[in-house]
This record gives sequence, C-alpha cells and structure tokens, in this order.
Amino acid sequence: MNMMPFLSPRGERHIYSKPDMEKYIKAISQWIDGIPYEKAFWNNVYRWKQTFNGMMQWSNYGGIIDLECFDANRFLSSCTSCKPKVLDVGCGLSYATGNYIEINGTKTALDLHYVDPLADVFNDIKKRYHRNLPDIEFGMVEYLSDFFPRHDADLIIIQNALDHSAMPIKGIQEAFSTLKTGGILYLNHHPNEAETEQYKVFHQYNIDEENGKLIIWNKTERSIIQGLLGAHADITVTRHENGHIIAIIKKLSEIPSEEYLSGHDRMQICHALMEVAGKLKISYTLKSSLKYTFYNSVQFIVQALPWEAKMRIKKLIKQA
Repeated sequence: MNMMPFLSPRGERHIYSKPDMEKYIKAISQWIDGIPYEKAFWNNVYRWKQTFNGMMQWSNYGGIIDLECFDANRFLSSCTSCKPKVLDVGCGLSYATGNYIEINGTKTALDLHYVDPLADVFNDIKKRYHRNLPDIEFGMVEYLSDFFPRHDADLIIIQNALDHSAMPIKGIQEAFSTLKTGGILYLNHHPNEAETEQYKVFHQYNIDEENGKLIIWNKTERSIIQGLLGAHADITVTRHENGHIIAIIKKLSEIPSEEYLSGHDRMQICHALMEVAGKLKISYTLKSSLKYTFYNSVQFIVQALPWEAKMRIKKLIKQA
C-alpha cells in the first residue's frame, strides 16, 4: 500500500493513498458493479403504488427545505441570490430535499438541481411509471465543477451518497470548488456503512466522526477532512441522536489549485474510466443483465411487502 502524509494549510497531518491507476480502476469497477442493484431497487420503489406513496410522504418534495441539524431555510434566506442555487448530489430518486424557502411568510422556489450519475437510468424509471417529477441531471461528484460553474452554488447537499462514490475525497474537493465563498457543503451519512455492508459494490468507504473530526476511511486509506481543507473552511461535525454523521462545511476562501488533485491525477481518472469502459464486453454486459434480473425479482417481492415486514427482513439480513 502506497501511503504518504499530507501537511494541510493548517499544519495538521492526515494520511491518504497516493493516487494511482490501479486504485482508480478498482474503485470505478466496483462502483459499476453496484449499478444493477441500484437500478432494481428504484425500479421497484416506483413500481408499487404503496411504496412510491410512502417514499413521497417521507420526502420533503414540494415543501420548505428542511435538513437535520442545519437551518437551511434560514441560511438560504440570508443569501444574496434572489433565487439561491442548491445542488442535491447523489440524490437517487428520493426527492428528499424540500424545493422551497419561506421568507416572511412567502414561499419561494429554489433553483434546485437533482444530480446523480445514474440520471439516465432514473429518468427512464420515472417515465416508465408515469411519475410527474423533475428530471434528474447527470453529474458525478468527482467532477462536479465540470458539470456546474465553479464558485456558483449556495448550498450543496450530499446525503447517504458520498460514501457510495468511487472517490469521495475528490468529491469533497470538487463540491468545495463549486460553492460560492460563504456557501455550505452539507453531508449527512450513516456511520461506517462499508463496514456494515462488508465492502460490497457501492459501499467502499466509511464516514465517521472522531473527536469532532470528519473521517473518511476504508481498509487502505484514512483522511481527516479538516486537514484536507485547512483554514479555507469552517467545519462542524456532529453525531445525531439517530446515529447519522452530519457535517456542515462552510467555505471561507478558495483553495489554491495546486492543493487540489493535479491535472495529472484528473488525467489518470479519465484513463481509468476508459480502461474500465474497454473491459465492458459482452461477457460483462451479460453478467450485469443477469444481476439486474435477479435483483429486480427480489426487489419485486420485497417492495410489495408492508414497511414493517421489510424492516424486519433487513434487520435479519444484517444479523446474518
């Protein structure tokens, strides 16, 4: 394992793996392996009326934006933008984020963008079941500043998604670059989900809190985000009573470009993507189709069950 220390602008040290092609190819390949399950899950959430309605009742779509441990309405109401720009990154098909703010009793629509790398898949599902909801926009957190202008967003929300990405540290850097100075990156995640899910498919990274520090780690690397962003950010990390790890990262100033992953590293990621794409031959496509068929059959049954039964099954699976 090629590990090296990194000295942050604040003088703190944290450890990360030196980027290399092998790491990128493995991360991207594992992420692609998780797509059939994700597709099958959402297909069956949207297929069944009771499951879809249950999700929308839980969702805050059509309402005032409301986030755990953060008064997003108050923050966005104080922004200089007449229509604050919000990115909900890795949103899936949940539409969990409220799309309005309320100022002096007046409800105002946000400039809200639902962003996910599986946008095409999700929009097809939405269309198949005639769900009248906004389209998901294609975007990858690892390249967020290539999909949206730099220094442009007031609030970026990532909930239960950063630890599912192929390169979460790169994702934080890109989200930070896309924010305006004074903007907020809001993270809300289950703790150490890769450990819980035994490092299967999308679950390759853990997010945790240690002594007020935001930690992203797995079996080969460990990063302290306060060390990564240094004096350029104000970071508050809490462990909510429900166990969720919530980080509110306020951008205080721009990070000099040399402190981000270099252009060489960006090229390595592109090469890794191309190499993985080159391996997606008929055998892989067939394997992916078979996986989707299996997961879709399982989810067809599971999502048809009452909510209480699904929770009992999920608990039994985790205990097994």
